[in-house]
Amino acid sequence: MSVVVPTCNRRAVLQRCVEALVRQTHPNYEIIVVDDGSTDDTPRFMEQFVAEHPDRSIRYLRNEMNIGANPSRNRGIREATGSLVAFEDSDCVAEPDWLERLTAPFDDDRVASVVGLVKDPEPTNIFELTFKGTHRIVGSKANRLSAGNMCLRRDLLLDWMLDEDRTTQAMQADGTIDLTVSGRGDEEGLYLMLRAAGYDQLTAPDAAVLHEHYYTARSFFKQALRGGRSAARLVYKFHLPPRLDMLPFILAYVTLPLVLVRGWLVIIPALFFAGALAAITYNDLVRKGKTVWETLRSYPVLLAYYHVRLAGYVIETLRLRFGKHDVTRRRLTRKKVSG
Repeated sequence: MSVVVPTCNRRAVLQRCVEALVRQTHPNYEIIVVDDGSTDDTPRFMEQFVAEHPDRSIRYLRNEMNIGANPSRNRGIREATGSLVAFEDSDCVAEPDWLERLTAPFDDDRVASVVGLVKDPEPTNIFELTFKGTHRIVGSKANRLSAGNMCLRRDLLLDWMLDEDRTTQAMQADGTIDLTVSGRGDEEGLYLMLRAAGYDQLTAPDAAVLHEHYYTARSFFKQALRGGRSAARLVYKFHLPPRLDMLPFILAYVTLPLVLVRGWLVIIPALFFAGALAAITYNDLVRKGKTVWETLRSYPVLLAYYHVRLAGYVIETLRLRFGKHDVTRRRLTRKKVSG
């Protein structure tokens, strides 16, 4: 059993992350921390932490330059010795029985991956309230993977690895890495490939980690923009239909010029827009588990979020269709795993 943690310039939260990992109730596991070119005192801290825990199997690997989260995870996969590889982000703190509960479903050979629960901290502003519940788990079948809390079979990972064909790392104006922007859906490609291959992908709602990630207006909307771009790259790469969360808004704005032909045709974009509002309301109340009051409070910000995400999606789609890019396309072929 191996645990891979990519990190970059997150010394304070990394300490809480690895301290929680060495307290796991799982009987046999190794910890692999992949430092993606940190410029803070992460190297000194990790060297000291490894020395202070000689009874634990902890390896510290360092990339000489920043190459990104998924390339770092893939390095950890190649270095891992366990038949199962769990992943946690360095700003996450695992509960003591996290590994034990996350690995329990792998008794079934058809199970390729298990995703656990990523808990959000209590919201401190309207942007964190809007984001609340995004990683909530509904049902026993996983509908996505979350790189902050997931476990997969290493032999399958070695065959496919995590998707490195994504948008570049978010950067600050001064050229340093922007750590306020969280994941970009880098694990979605792997989820789709495993699903197409016929493997079972399950949830473990009781395998929980706390995601110590906080939002400002800038980081919230920057993540929305990059999330839209990343979704467009995924659609393009795998020849997927347009994203369902984007499609009603797209149809509403595409059909809006019909009003210039006949005024009463406004009903067409209005219906599409109403459908989009109904979908995001359902998502907030049912999938995210928010209260009606929480949804009402955050609704203006939520609408702004979706429009920024839509802008990123449309811009990246146009760039992929008509501009230069490095995305290698492939089609997913559905199969069924025997047994």
